[in-house]
Amino acid sequence: MKRVVLILIAIFCLLSAGCTSPAGVAPAAATPAPDAGFTLNQSVRPGDDFYAYVNDAWLETHPVPADKKSYSTFSALGDTVDDDLHALLVNASNASPGSTDRNITLIGQFYRSGMDNATIDKEGLTGLSGDLSMIDAISSRSDLTNATITLLAHGDSPVYFYWAENNPKNSSEMVPGLEQGGLGLPDRDYYLRTDNQSREIQDAYRHHITRLFELSGETKENASADASTVYAMETMLAGSQFSTVENRDPTNTTNLYTLAELEKQYPAIGWDQLASLPGSGPTSQVNIHQPRYVKELNTLLVTAPLEDWKVYLKYRLINSASPYLSKSFEEEDFAFYSTTLNGVEEMKPRWKRVETTESNLLSDAVGKAYVAAYVDPRTREIVSAMFVSLRQTLDERISNLTWMGNSTKAAAHEKLAALRQKIGYPDTWMDYAGLTLSDSYVKNVRSVQAYNLIYGPSGLSRIGRPVDPNVWYMSPQTVNAYYNPTTNEIVFPAAILRPPFFDPDADSAHNYGGIGWVIGHEMTHGFDDQGRQYDKDGNLKDWWTAEDAANFNNRTGLLVTEYNHFEVLPGLYSNGNLTLGENIADFGGLTLTYHAWKNAENQSPGTEVTNHIADREFFFSAAQMWRANTRDDARRTRVYTDPHSDNKYRVDGVVFNIPEFYDAFPEVRPGDALYRNVSERPVIW
Repeated sequence: MKRVVLILIAIFCLLSAGCTSPAGVAPAAATPAPDAGFTLNQSVRPGDDFYAYVNDAWLETHPVPADKKSYSTFSALGDTVDDDLHALLVNASNASPGSTDRNITLIGQFYRSGMDNATIDKEGLTGLSGDLSMIDAISSRSDLTNATITLLAHGDSPVYFYWAENNPKNSSEMVPGLEQGGLGLPDRDYYLRTDNQSREIQDAYRHHITRLFELSGETKENASADASTVYAMETMLAGSQFSTVENRDPTNTTNLYTLAELEKQYPAIGWDQLASLPGSGPTSQVNIHQPRYVKELNTLLVTAPLEDWKVYLKYRLINSASPYLSKSFEEEDFAFYSTTLNGVEEMKPRWKRVETTESNLLSDAVGKAYVAAYVDPRTREIVSAMFVSLRQTLDERISNLTWMGNSTKAAAHEKLAALRQKIGYPDTWMDYAGLTLSDSYVKNVRSVQAYNLIYGPSGLSRIGRPVDPNVWYMSPQTVNAYYNPTTNEIVFPAAILRPPFFDPDADSAHNYGGIGWVIGHEMTHGFDDQGRQYDKDGNLKDWWTAEDAANFNNRTGLLVTEYNHFEVLPGLYSNGNLTLGENIADFGGLTLTYHAWKNAENQSPGTEVTNHIADREFFFSAAQMWRANTRDDARRTRVYTDPHSDNKYRVDGVVFNIPEFYDAFPEVRPGDALYRNVSERPVIW
């Protein structure tokens, strides 16, 4: 699958990029919710579908825009952030070229190049000519290895992804990580499925490959033959890749080899050349995330015809660059990746496409300007206090767990105490020293990608050095959040710390039901089925007794069973194993923030009527956070590839496991569609 940003680290996010969600259903007989400022669908019993009960009215009045695959609470806030960034970039592009502010000069020049349609169309493939010529000149196996590494150094990742990461077994040091790649479809299973819909996507993808070769100047006959070559190569690579579920287990993806071992077992990859990339730090070992893939790649580099490799590499280069090339290439890229895979009808405006690319690539330069212009200075202090409140709540709950023994509890307390928070924005910023830009948009994109490969948050210059605790792997202008298990920290960018998720002037029920759930979600990731395998220092280390681990797996197994029964589209069910970590985090996060809110309000959970009103408002606020409409194609893609559940079940899959929800909504009772008996409700964190 195509990637833009070279930040590949095992982080557990609140939502996927381009968060998708369920299609809306028109509400009937809707009436206002008491004191909540929104409308409930009274034709739906809350026990049959709480998500619809709360959100149907909003869904009916917020259809998916033609240029989006979904429209959600997150994308609505994202549009606001986009507008803010647009103003910043336009101002920067109009600034004097001699500005003394390097950030302004860089972001202004990048934006001007991206908005210059005439120059982009005139340039055609000229910006890629050097690498295309290199590919054409391949005449030996050593040339082939050199080409894959040169393309990597120039900002592409033709056959694998390579970056600096924390050593999972010694989190105080940085090592190179290598991850499977080389595919143009979202993941390996797209090549392996044989149902009719999958075959249609496969056919459409082969047509896409053909079109790119035609746009590059080939005849239809040659383009079709070359497309068959590319698809066959990708299918062979896909057959050796780990599945999405296999990739969720860090014990599968932690495989440390010395350079000598790699050169002996897989010499065609060119390990010494990789380790010698200009700017890369000293390499003693590499973490191979999927050894099975590296073995197959090595075999193909030795045995597949050179002419086939040349065709494949040419396609990989042009395909990755298509969004930044002339109109015909960009339109073809959109037609397949946005329309075919996700059902999107229209391209976003040009300014928004450029702004998204620039914000991703020049994240600190754009972020520094964004923070200066738009961040409320009160935010850090208030959100920090909420973090402390939720951590205290989790600490108390760990002490009271009946299924966990004392030794595991002690280690859990230690890990929680060591958990770090980063709120809003970094205290230090990248300065982009040595980065030069031009008037060519595609050259600028590749230049920044190449720069980030060496000097970015996951840059190769960090290899062999102590871990920098100040690094952020998500920009402050991103509407998202994450937990990083190898640094044991949670990070909340400034962009998500805005209404409707957080408002410094809102009541506590709203903020705890919104950003509080985000905090609790990321905090719980440290103790989900993946995060629990890392210790307080971020090392992949088992700190559980066998009995406690079995108890944990038995309880989380209830979530797997629950989510496997959710039908997202007719005949298409959620994958409870793929989504387990996010489902644990959603469930734990809402549980934590509810009790933290009660502690902050000096209340006790109870069944008195006066308490019901506030509790109902809390759960209403939480359910509204995930309201969204999404195209069916995008929902299908998400079920296949995304570790996050469909938005509908991020509400309905969670609230019916929380005892206090039943107290707040006594009308929910046995016989309702989503009512869960006590024996079906897991108690995890």
